[in-house]
Amino acid sequence: MVAFAMNDDLSWEVSKRAICVIGADGNFQPVEGKLATVREDNDKVLGIVGDDYEVVANSDLKKLIQPLVDEQVLSISNMGFLNGGKKVFVQAEIAKDYQVVGEDYRGMITLLNSHDGTTTVSLGSTMVRVICSNTFTTVMKKLTEKYRHSEGVTERLLSTTAIVDYVDGAMRKYSEYAETLVSAPCSAAQFKQAVEAIYGKETKDMRQSFVDQLNNLFYNGKGNEGKSFYDAFNAVTEHAAHYSRKTKDARMNYAQFGAGANTNRRAMAVLTEMATV
Repeated sequence: MVAFAMNDDLSWEVSKRAICVIGADGNFQPVEGKLATVREDNDKVLGIVGDDYEVVANSDLKKLIQPLVDEQVLSISNMGFLNGGKKVFVQAEIAKDYQVVGEDYRGMITLLNSHDGTTTVSLGSTMVRVICSNTFTTVMKKLTEKYRHSEGVTERLLSTTAIVDYVDGAMRKYSEYAETLVSAPCSAAQFKQAVEAIYGKETKDMRQSFVDQLNNLFYNGKGNEGKSFYDAFNAVTEHAAHYSRKTKDARMNYAQFGAGANTNRRAMAVLTEMATV
């Protein structure tokens, strides 16, 4: 059974300490190139890492969502550690249900980290609650934003806007752009031009099934009639949310955190520019 602690406030931190062995002469000899990660509150050794390994503090992990918690946009629903602190997790729910292309979600923002050198720092959205090592591994595989524990990882992690972009996009639904796209007519030729600009290649170089699917969504997707640039935008986002991956979790991550999120943002930029010409 894996030691598990839920609803821990993760107020403890981790430091790196030198490792020594007892030589044949009875004296301590340092182990070069290796350090131990140790819980500062109880001196428990969590792992052995290289000397270039950078610890990501529990407090820094929580900083990623704390402003949104303070604003009551997110609510922490699950937080704790496994194996005495070797792995830690924080999960927070968006304060209300919302829709992504017609589907209702109340997904959790999930932050995962390890202090034993076995995983990256990872973040994203999932419907799976972390309750044991198996669910930790399952969720880790689904998350798309990952940061290695190399020099500067904390700075890179704290500078990410992925969570804010995700929550903000889900809550606002691109509303400030919708009216422009809805009111601008889009022809079949313009949709083809938009698809090529969004995906960065000519349609003749894309899989025909993919092109056919996008065209079908443009004309027959949820609420679409193949008439406006908003129909074009919905075709792209509906593909990301419903057809890009096999599972709902995977589609959610792809559309909101992964390459699909970048495609959706590029689609909004391309289509807004075309609609205002």
